[in-house]
Amino acid sequence: QADLYCDETPGLTYTRTLAGLPAVLRYDMMVTLQFRRPAREWMDMNMDLQTEKRTGWIPWVNILLIAVNVIVFVAGTAGGAFGLDAGFLHRRGGLFAPLILKRRELYRLVTAVFLHADARHLMNNMVVQFAGGSIVERNLGHLRFAAVYFLSGIIGNLTSVAADYVTGEYSYSVGASGAVFGIVGVLLFLIIREARQSNKGEQGIPPRLKSLLIRAGIMTAYLLYSGWSNPMINQAAHVGGLAAGFVFGALLLPDGEGDISELMG
Repeated sequence: QADLYCDETPGLTYTRTLAGLPAVLRYDMMVTLQFRRPAREWMDMNMDLQTEKRTGWIPWVNILLIAVNVIVFVAGTAGGAFGLDAGFLHRRGGLFAPLILKRRELYRLVTAVFLHADARHLMNNMVVQFAGGSIVERNLGHLRFAAVYFLSGIIGNLTSVAADYVTGEYSYSVGASGAVFGIVGVLLFLIIREARQSNKGEQGIPPRLKSLLIRAGIMTAYLLYSGWSNPMINQAAHVGGLAAGFVFGALLLPDGEGDISELMG
């Protein structure tokens, strides 16, 4: 059941499903529906229309980036079949602060993103990227998603270089973690903003959104803890990528843009 409140904007047609039954609402005026059910139980009409327009939509940039990561790893582990090996790739493209600072080999800020130490390292990053990247790409669009991915990876690597310079401890570093944490940062921004906006209403934060917010916080804390507890993990790149993604989310997704319905289930 719903209460209808109307104004006088003519010529709008909506197609919706109410209470599980198909229904077509055609009015000669703008219709605003105020449901007696919890606010997030029904998606906003505008989001429904956007979702309908994107039927068959494919996150091809995310798929392409995952494919590149996998192909580069396979090429490195195949050895002689490609005339190169993992050690060669890491030496030629891995992140190493002295080579960035002294020799100005800035290309390593990008190439290191597509190199991984072993199959487990690759799988961990690509699973998170596949799950979260599709949602972020849907919200940002293809080009902006690609930009956020590369820039988060670069900023994460720059953070790593700065940390090595400050501590005086230098080692090679590879992996897409900075870029992947950029994706996590955008998702975290979307969830926090949704919670803040919902909290301004009379009903407060819906239980499902509150649960999602708690789970996102726990997941982020666990990922960061895992980095600090393992000396082999480049935690500086994680923190830099996460912060970059959060900021990019704030800059590229103003109020009114963004949909986390896929995370809500």
